[in-house]
Amino acid sequence: MAEILRFKNIRETVSCIKKICRSSFRREVCGFVGFDHEADEYLVKEEENVSPEPTSYFLINPLNYLLFKDDYAMVAIFHSHLVADEKESEFDIKMSDNCCQAFLIYSLNTKKINIYSPENLEGDVNILERFKEIV
Repeated sequence: MAEILRFKNIRETVSCIKKICRSSFRREVCGFVGFDHEADEYLVKEEENVSPEPTSYFLINPLNYLLFKDDYAMVAIFHSHLVADEKESEFDIKMSDNCCQAFLIYSLNTKKINIYSPENLEGDVNILERFKEIV
């Protein structure tokens, strides 16, 4: 699908995520936020939403998730909410808790970001905290 976009700072990374999320008002947009320790760069990769109900939910190909997670430090999985605010839904909580990854949620309505972190977070907590300071 999309190429991996690389950034040296978090503000540019967040700006890119917002831009990607605003690219569709008809389906939830989704992807990964990661960190490349070797290059010292933040990464954003948009993924195809393969959900049968893309206006209400997002679903990412599990193989793409595993490949990204294998190559880079996962920071969060991002997605947009079309009509709801940026608060995590019950579905978001369940999915985030199941995959042990933070969810970065952008609301097209409020133009705000929320980050939900599961109790058993697998990602890099220090990098995630830096994102929380920005959003």
